[in-house]
Amino acid sequence: MGEPTPVAAPAPRGAPALVAVIRGASRIHDPERREALVRLALAAARGRTGGDAVAVELDHPGALRTTVADAIAAGAPLVVVLGGDGSQREAAAALAGTGVPLGIVPAGTANLFAASVGIPGAPEEAVRAIAAGTTRSLDLGLVRPLPGAEWRPAPPSTMLVAMGTGFDARVMAGTGGTAKRRLGTAAYFATGLRQLHRARPFEVALEIDGTRHETAALAVLVANAGQLLPGLLGPRLAVDPADGLLDVLVVRGAGPIGGLRSGLLHLVRGAEDTAVADWGARIRGRSIRLWSDPPQPVEIDGDVVGAGAFEAEVRPSVLRVVLHARKG
Repeated sequence: MGEPTPVAAPAPRGAPALVAVIRGASRIHDPERREALVRLALAAARGRTGGDAVAVELDHPGALRTTVADAIAAGAPLVVVLGGDGSQREAAAALAGTGVPLGIVPAGTANLFAASVGIPGAPEEAVRAIAAGTTRSLDLGLVRPLPGAEWRPAPPSTMLVAMGTGFDARVMAGTGGTAKRRLGTAAYFATGLRQLHRARPFEVALEIDGTRHETAALAVLVANAGQLLPGLLGPRLAVDPADGLLDVLVVRGAGPIGGLRSGLLHLVRGAEDTAVADWGARIRGRSIRLWSDPPQPVEIDGDVVGAGAFEAEVRPSVLRVVLHARKG
């Protein structure tokens, strides 16, 4: 299942760093703020590398992977991305295994990855941290559909933060761009509350490192990193993006009340499980396969990619990320 790891070529002397900007990112939708952040990001990239930096503005994250790959091939010593989790994921897919660090400026709605690794939540503060920050090697997830699944992107797909199937994916699919720009993270909670009464369990077969688990669930999450409220609230047993493992969270319940209880237990419990209990489970592993009946929608880093069975595996320590100096 493994994806080939690119081998980084020596950077040509004086190759510019890349600052990639997603115009539609919810927190930099205003042109004046975006332009000011780009100027700051270029200065930070130059300060960190001691060389030049160039900015590229894109209308959609879909073009980011090719843009970053081209910059790496040209010898860019650093890539800075102003965008949300989906944008950072596309950049990470191109950077994995190259040794070229990623500087993250959280400009999307949730920005879960940035929050989980200690990057300042305010875009202006995150930009300033790039020049003096330290780098750390972090994990990525690699995901692909299993036979019979219907997915839109060409597999495999990179997972930066988390993926989910069931209620979680339905909430992501039901949250529009206008609501995200207006309400931020609260847009997901508003959609979740509207859809909560429709939550119904589905049958799940899980295979985690070869061990099979069968249960009924409202949602199943496979996480590499992440928090419920960015920078404020996460599970007591943290999801560590540098432990070489993925965390599988099974949310169970006969309906909304049981689902809420299961979700709260995930937040307050500090233990890892070996089997699925009545309330749910938190199980870690390197390789996960999941089948749902009936087939459930699937989201990766907040983007709904299709429905049905999938497999995911961890790629340990393949991504270098510039972190805030206090987190080094």
